[in-house]
Amino acid sequence: MSVREVNRLTSTWLAQSSDEAPGVVSAAGLWPLLALLAHAADEPGRSELAEAVGLPAGQCADAAGELLRLMDEVPGVDAALGVWAQAAARIDPEWAASLPPGAWGELTGRPATDQPVLDTWASEKTRGLIERFPVEVRADTGLVLATAVALRTTWTAPFADEPLRPRAGAWAGQRLAGLTRTTGELDDLRVADTPAGALTVTRVEGDNGLDVYLALGESGRAAADVLPAAISVLAGDGPVVNGAEILDGHGEAPGVERVRAQRRSLAVTSTRFTVRSDHDLHAHAKLFGLETVSRGPGGHFSRIGAVPMRVDQARQSAVAIFSATGFEAAAVTAVGMRMVSMPVYRERGLRVTYDRPFGFVAVHRATGMALFAGWVGTAERAER
Repeated sequence: MSVREVNRLTSTWLAQSSDEAPGVVSAAGLWPLLALLAHAADEPGRSELAEAVGLPAGQCADAAGELLRLMDEVPGVDAALGVWAQAAARIDPEWAASLPPGAWGELTGRPATDQPVLDTWASEKTRGLIERFPVEVRADTGLVLATAVALRTTWTAPFADEPLRPRAGAWAGQRLAGLTRTTGELDDLRVADTPAGALTVTRVEGDNGLDVYLALGESGRAAADVLPAAISVLAGDGPVVNGAEILDGHGEAPGVERVRAQRRSLAVTSTRFTVRSDHDLHAHAKLFGLETVSRGPGGHFSRIGAVPMRVDQARQSAVAIFSATGFEAAAVTAVGMRMVSMPVYRERGLRVTYDRPFGFVAVHRATGMALFAGWVGTAERAER
């Protein structure tokens, strides 16, 4: 089980985003790819990737498969692995056979043909939430590895739409698309004293075993402080004060106030949100163990194939949508490998081009019967 390692990667990734808000990330989508790369890489990149994964390199391939199976078995979650390669990359059949069934695909080396195939895969595997594959396929792209993770849950207690106009803070005076609900679940609220200061965490329960937690830190605290602290709280690190205790007068918390109500209850108000992010994973190459395997004149993955390759692109596209009725999120994470030395073709071949009017005949193979015949006198125009 690699949940602890994935959560650690999530926390450290978010903590690196000190200069700007991280948007939405999925370390659960990235971690299996880093694990597969760690298992297949040569030194010293092998050790760097294994450190990022948090496991010995020899255990990484099995752990990647186990994590993908685990996620895919969770109600409301779909997880998939896709691997595509050019014939010119001369992928080791033994390595290819180690991949999960159905993961394998082919690249033609023609970007205009290959890119739409990968775009379609991304859309299908994320229920249309991610429409474009995050990595650009090029003529010298020998191998592409990708994961797609999609999540959907419906709230057990839905919210009501109610406009929200904050009185203070960065959104003060704005009329927002607010959401509100009241339940008797006081202990959905937790408060913790963390290294990032006081932190309020509220659970929103889904109907299929998936929950969403909203985390609010002290005014002025950055995402790089609040989100790693929230992950630590959810992991059970350190004491927390629950909502019932707060209601009874035990302490204060960011965003929490005691109000008059008809019964002991928890009223939650938030905003609708849709967050979309595109991440260049090379921006944190050291954190992800990608430094060595992305540079140099030679290759770094002799276990994968005979043609030297290095990591050329590593990107993630992610989206999260929080609404009155539920939550859905998806991420496609992809690594593109460039063939460092293109193979030299020593044989000769032929090419034929039909670039003026031409005829055609459709023949039934078994009998030789011409079923259709015709003439192409006008070529169809390409779409702009």
